[in-house]
Amino acid sequence: MIVLGLSGLPHSQPHHLRSRPGIAEVDSRICQGMDSAACLVVDGNIVAAAAEERFTGDKATGAFPEKAIAYCLDHAGITGDDVDLIAHGFNYDRFRRFFHRTPEYFDEVLSGRTVVEELARTGWRNPGDRFRPVDHHVAHAASAYHLSGYEDALSVVSDGMGETVALTVHRFTRGRMEELYSQGIDSSLGILYSILTRYLGYTFNSDEYKVMGLSAYGDPHRYAEFFARFMGADEGRAAIGWPQGALGRAGEGYPDALAFLEESLGVAPREPGAEVPDEYADIAAAFQARFSEVLTDLVRHWLRHTGQDSLCLSGGTFLNCLANQSISELPEVSRMFVPPAAGDDGTAMGAALHVAGGFSGTFSAYTGPGYGADDVRSALKAFERPGGGSPVWEYHGFTDEYMDLAARDLAEDRVVAWFAGRMEFGPRALGNRSILALPNGDDIKGRLNAIVKMREGFRPFAPAILDSDYEEVFEGRALSPSRYMLSTARTRPERIPRIRGAVHVDGTARVQIVTKEDNEVFWRLLHKVKEHTGLGCVINTSFNVKNQPIIASPDLALEALERMSLGRLYIEGFRVGLGG
Repeated sequence: MIVLGLSGLPHSQPHHLRSRPGIAEVDSRICQGMDSAACLVVDGNIVAAAAEERFTGDKATGAFPEKAIAYCLDHAGITGDDVDLIAHGFNYDRFRRFFHRTPEYFDEVLSGRTVVEELARTGWRNPGDRFRPVDHHVAHAASAYHLSGYEDALSVVSDGMGETVALTVHRFTRGRMEELYSQGIDSSLGILYSILTRYLGYTFNSDEYKVMGLSAYGDPHRYAEFFARFMGADEGRAAIGWPQGALGRAGEGYPDALAFLEESLGVAPREPGAEVPDEYADIAAAFQARFSEVLTDLVRHWLRHTGQDSLCLSGGTFLNCLANQSISELPEVSRMFVPPAAGDDGTAMGAALHVAGGFSGTFSAYTGPGYGADDVRSALKAFERPGGGSPVWEYHGFTDEYMDLAARDLAEDRVVAWFAGRMEFGPRALGNRSILALPNGDDIKGRLNAIVKMREGFRPFAPAILDSDYEEVFEGRALSPSRYMLSTARTRPERIPRIRGAVHVDGTARVQIVTKEDNEVFWRLLHKVKEHTGLGCVINTSFNVKNQPIIASPDLALEALERMSLGRLYIEGFRVGLGG
């Protein structure tokens, strides 16, 4: 059976922007259905998956994933007529009665018919007959459970909202799914995190990771008392003390919730783009600390309630690496899985697997487009510039010599781009579309932030490290979220100077543990780096520039090489620089 999975609500953001002319950029994503993606499952195997943003350049777009669908079908060598079922990671039609006051909005934005019509518009025949909507949290839960490889597991899903709920708990027993608990959006931890993000001057439903990074620079005690009163966990449910009406006027930027926070904290919401005084870092620190505590308490309750020790987590809330670290340290947890696409893009994969009845393959995070030597040669030729500035390149293939050249460049403190194999699925670059650097290089954080990435100086960089070197440098359990850069770990104090550019100010690092099984090419590179430096570790940050999605193709990689101050581009066995 062939199943195409989709995520996103294609008319949601256009409706949001059209109905609110002049809306600020920071409020432009206060809508459901962003992060559209496509995934193709054939006979229980994931053949291809990618987010639409990688093909359009519109970061985290919720637009109909036409290009992602085309990629999936082309990769499999099939057409839309060959697809048996089309799974969608939302099922609002089941909850139509909840939206009786806004029937026009429901029909234009939320109804599954909008996706069916987009499929028909792009040439699909009889898509409605094959369309299978999946409850949003079921799609999230399926994406974690089926990919985990566990037979029995506890699943917890937490996000902003899915149809009418924001927290669900399921028990999986040999593939059978049983719902244990669900909670509505009035105490949504995801919405709270996004409102706090907006309060701190960052973009709602986009910049939450910046709050996580900023929190390390603040004093968590200054505002701890307020957050301890305001939010908590009670017998497996989230409890948030919003006053009545605070979550109203969402499309206008939650002004009542922001006013409540201002009154409670005594600090006005930060203007986007303004300086970040200490009090905002202190608020971020206090909130992040309490958020981690609450989420950990919720998960602990359900682990104890079920007696389960295998844990699957999904939903945008579980992209929070600090909370994931806290959960991973629970003694009740023996195994823990968070999918690399834990956000809404991952519901394309989860919906497809749910409709397909499970997953029969070995999971890999590398499901996007891949390119060969001929593709790179064509891109290099197209990039030639009369009168100078053309790429200067040499081809080696993925030989030991090629790996050694890249490792030498890194050991000599050059910043390089690394492009190899199929693109990652999810928001993290995991060694196939990455910018790499020596973790103790000269002012490496400043160089990467100011010259290459052009981003805020407080944001940390992540280390990719050989699995065999992990315990030498880091403390804490090496559970599977660390394979996908989804959990922090404490750095051993004596090792901080060795990787200082990849350690945040609080002594933690957002680690990617690299195994031969997950990514043999990247693993080989790190072994060469170890030969030259004594440690198989590099800074690994996504190959993109500020506010752009991760690079997908060779032509975009060459454009980025020209735009960014990179020492070298290593791409599919080619070593590339720019000539004079």
